[in-house]
Amino acid sequence: MNPDAHNHGLVTALHSAAIEERVAALVSIIENPGQWLGAETVAAIAGCLGADSKTVRRRAADALAAIARRDPTIVAAIRPGLRSDNHRIRFGAAYALGAVGEEALTLDTAAALCEALGSSDGDLRWAAAELMVRLGRTHPKEIREELLALVNSTIPAARKMALYCLRDLGVRGSEVLQAVTVALRDLDAHVRLAALALLSGSFADSDAAPRLMLERLESDREVGVRRAAAVALGHLPPGTALAIEGLRRVASEAVDQSLVRAARTSLERLTRS
Repeated sequence: MNPDAHNHGLVTALHSAAIEERVAALVSIIENPGQWLGAETVAAIAGCLGADSKTVRRRAADALAAIARRDPTIVAAIRPGLRSDNHRIRFGAAYALGAVGEEALTLDTAAALCEALGSSDGDLRWAAAELMVRLGRTHPKEIREELLALVNSTIPAARKMALYCLRDLGVRGSEVLQAVTVALRDLDAHVRLAALALLSGSFADSDAAPRLMLERLESDREVGVRRAAAVALGHLPPGTALAIEGLRRVASEAVDQSLVRAARTSLERLTRS
């Protein structure tokens, strides 16, 4: 087939109102990334990053990544999407650059990823978190600062995801511990759960950990958070007296049986000789 005619057909399909046609065109590009694609076709693929359909957006990002891995000049065509007025395109461009490889996942993607960490779409949040952690491994100082700032976001989902990213990066330090201390009293239970996960993962050997965990175990209004605190206490160093005392108290007095079981399991870990 004439390459120009083929590209014209792709552009027409990529602008189609029918999701199936757009997806089929994108899949054909993913499966044959070495085919010649004109500038208009590449622009049409990039435009699909802003589609209403999540499937179209994902396939568009995959298609851009596939052709960029073979033709590095395509990376330059993706980057302007990071500054788009459309939040879907901003994240899609960051996602596509991450899919290209570490050399394309640069600091200019951080703003779009931070924004996506506060999305109402859980799949998008976790995809952004995975990319932020990758970015944090190559740019630890900058991403640490971005995540610490995000812990103070007005959006609970963003606060939660920033804490999980800090945990996955193994970030420590007094600033992080202070952020955890504040987050453990957050109004949102999911943020408190994330703070417990970070405290358990990165600060189990700190003097503050037993006290902070016990505060959640004994006073949190959500039984799920109390249960998570009981589990977190089990990750403290064996023989931690303060934790053992609190867990014994809860194991003997708590009404919720799942909380009792969690407390007893952690007690076994801490008292095992």
